[in-house]
Amino acid sequence: MDETKGRLPSYQTKACPRCGAELYADMNVCYGCLYDFTRDAPRPAVSELPLGAPEYEGDETLDLGAGTSPGVTEEVGMLLRTPSVNLWVGVSARGVLVGRGSKNDIVLNSRAVSRSHLRLVPTPDGMEASDLGATNPARYQGRDLRGTVVVPYGDTIDVCGCALTMTGPRAALAPATLQCR
Repeated sequence: MDETKGRLPSYQTKACPRCGAELYADMNVCYGCLYDFTRDAPRPAVSELPLGAPEYEGDETLDLGAGTSPGVTEEVGMLLRTPSVNLWVGVSARGVLVGRGSKNDIVLNSRAVSRSHLRLVPTPDGMEASDLGATNPARYQGRDLRGTVVVPYGDTIDVCGCALTMTGPRAALAPATLQCR
């Protein structure tokens, strides 16, 4: 008698570094955010980074004890990354609206993006991200972002393949508030 009968075969998996989705190990593209495993992740040009953003290359190790982290700057905003664009956008205290419609502060021209997709408002702890009833919700740490969640400065959310990395003040990451996950 076959001992594997009735059991599902096990497959090796890996996590997408952009959106955190669980994928089969042999997949070369994440179908959640279209991350291409066969290419190096695009790095923004120094001119596209906010003033004071740390510059780092390739395999350098970032010293977290030095108080800097990718996306942690004195200016509040976000680094918007798509397959064709790397752009830093400042976010005022009133926040920004993200979506496909022309009335948004940040317009993402993709049919997958809802007309009114997401609202981002800076807080001392990070960027408050509120879902505006999007058909394809934004994803944070591999899960659908429904309702409102505070995304810490330096963390990234995915809006239909567009990566939004929150940037903000160093004070938000004082040693007393650092949390390991």
